[in-house]
Amino acid sequence: MHRVTEHREDLSVVLRGSVAKFFVGAVIHWDRSVREAMDSINTPGFGVYIHIPFCRTKCNYCTFVIKPWRKDLAERYSRAVIQELDLFLSENEVSGVADTIYFGGGTPSLVPAEHIAALLSTCRRHFDVPQNCEISLEANPGTVTAEKAAAYRGCGITRISLGAQTFDERSLQAIGRDHTAGQVATSLALLREKGFENINVDLILGLPEQDEIQWAGNLEMVTQLEPPHISVYMLELEPKSPLYHLVARGVHRVPDEDAVSDWYLGALDHLPGHGYAQYEISNFALPGYECRHNLKYWQRRPVFGFGIGSHSFDGRARYANLAGMNAYLSRVEAGISPVEWRRVLDEKEELGETLFLGLRLRSGLNWEELSEGFGAEQVAEYEKTLRSMSNDGLVEWRDSSIRLTPRGMLLSNEVFQAFV
Repeated sequence: MHRVTEHREDLSVVLRGSVAKFFVGAVIHWDRSVREAMDSINTPGFGVYIHIPFCRTKCNYCTFVIKPWRKDLAERYSRAVIQELDLFLSENEVSGVADTIYFGGGTPSLVPAEHIAALLSTCRRHFDVPQNCEISLEANPGTVTAEKAAAYRGCGITRISLGAQTFDERSLQAIGRDHTAGQVATSLALLREKGFENINVDLILGLPEQDEIQWAGNLEMVTQLEPPHISVYMLELEPKSPLYHLVARGVHRVPDEDAVSDWYLGALDHLPGHGYAQYEISNFALPGYECRHNLKYWQRRPVFGFGIGSHSFDGRARYANLAGMNAYLSRVEAGISPVEWRRVLDEKEELGETLFLGLRLRSGLNWEELSEGFGAEQVAEYEKTLRSMSNDGLVEWRDSSIRLTPRGMLLSNEVFQAFV
């Protein structure tokens, strides 16, 4: 398994880490309604991602592009992202509708709401943004005030992703979060009071000091709060993170992989029992509340990213912005594109991406459609590999469709390595 934030647009993250655990137990029945749900929201529009990098404190497991909060820098940065949007549209022709917009971070809820409103206004000025556009904003508990929530509703935000991570105070302190467990419920209630219905709550498995009882308590608490969307991510300890070294020195203890595997599989039973359908490896939703923006990444739909370190996909090429704040600001303010690199994918790479991103979804892949799109000869090599994986219990075939098994989800990185 791998640790990904909900909006994550960097494909390299899906290849990091793996839980090497053989488990035969949890059985998820093939549900045609899952595929029907995916088809119903498989829209032809493109997405817009805007990175807000500021945080009050940096969590010790984090390796993302984050900057300490500074009011003056945040104001300059917001102006620069608007300039980047203007520059992008002066150099590129974009057709179709922007039917999802996502503010990720960092902590977007930390910046003044008028910054978000100005960025959204710029998006509406440049793109065809329909009335039913899904507009998401990531928020940390404790950073959302009644005034901000009202302002978000007023400028058009339709969905909030709340980074709870855990309801255990010891684990929150161990990872350096600056909110309390109680603030999660308070923030959720405040958002609902201001009219937000579409809310996600993030949880992380494998945190320091976490045990079976605590994890069961997390699942119980989140289902009691009844957000329509829940994300369950695995903690991935990376050498660049402070937590990696704290664990290596014995300052903190993390649960072993076998335990984390069992708890994840327990979530696959618990959450559907409360009405949440798993539609992707790490994501669960009540009917109609699947995250349309994240589906674009897994379905390889175009998403244009803006801000430092953001990644984009235009349908043929992937490219990324500079990750350094000074370099980004210098380029944009001089009227120069902040894109650092761009790569046009060849047909084999496109097929590989289609396979490992599509297999993240519980609806899986339709092999006949894949053969028609890429050619039978191209997919034949992978079919042989996947048939072998089926014998190993990693994937399951049903007629012309294929998807990961519960064991395959735990060992997904081993499966995906076959496609890159």
